[in-house]
Amino acid sequence: MNTISILEDMSLSELIERSIRIVQENVPKDAVYHGCFSGGKDSVVLKRIVELAGVPATWNYNVTGIDPPELIHFIKKFHPDVNWLFPTVPFFKKLVDKGFPDRRGRWCCDLYKEKGNPVGAYLLLGVRAEESPKRAETGAEVRMHHKTGKPAVSPIFWWGSDDVWSFIRSELLPYCSLYDEGFHRLGCIGCPVASKQSRLREFARWPRYEKLWKNAFRKRWERMAFTIQSNGLKWFGTDTFDSWEEMWQWWLNDELLPARRTGRSIAENTIAIPS
Repeated sequence: MNTISILEDMSLSELIERSIRIVQENVPKDAVYHGCFSGGKDSVVLKRIVELAGVPATWNYNVTGIDPPELIHFIKKFHPDVNWLFPTVPFFKKLVDKGFPDRRGRWCCDLYKEKGNPVGAYLLLGVRAEESPKRAETGAEVRMHHKTGKPAVSPIFWWGSDDVWSFIRSELLPYCSLYDEGFHRLGCIGCPVASKQSRLREFARWPRYEKLWKNAFRKRWERMAFTIQSNGLKWFGTDTFDSWEEMWQWWLNDELLPARRTGRSIAENTIAIPS
């Protein structure tokens, strides 16, 4: 019987006991846990589990600059003990300099979501297997983190969404108001991994952020429009689209990459991050 099958038969109280035990059994001997706090429901549960475990931890929020305002307000109001880790370069300036992120090249996660996880830190993570098949296949409650070189502990890895919400209600934990508006997952506004429908909903909800995204696309276009790359080809954008607006619509709508005007195949010219 696999782990999922075993945990499906566990009651919430048994899951809580298991999670507390995992936290306690992996306490770093020469350091304090580095808790990763995003303000979402899973982070709220994780933080409470660690409190119940009676284990010291510092809690840290990696500031992306594109998280929902309601989420920012929630963290400030209900979790004032959380440290705010600010990036060295604002997100939209980095987009203009580096190129826009997409599903194949999510440089934004490394630089903004995980940048504050220092080498040598013992991480506490609120990730759960239910969130994606890949995570369920490759993750674990305790594993060595590829960047910190130390254990990353995910005490609620095998919890389901129902377990999370049941725990929040039983513990009377405050949570971000966006969940009551029908948002199931909170994160960066305009995330390229989210579906087209999700991004359109987010931009309708927070039009200022759509303007910031579009302005960064325009600036990137203006900077790169007449650039010849080291391989002798035109820049990705002007070699494929007639305007930054057309490029924006392609990115926003998750469409297949159209053929380049050079006549070369897509495979010959595909790059991880359009530069």
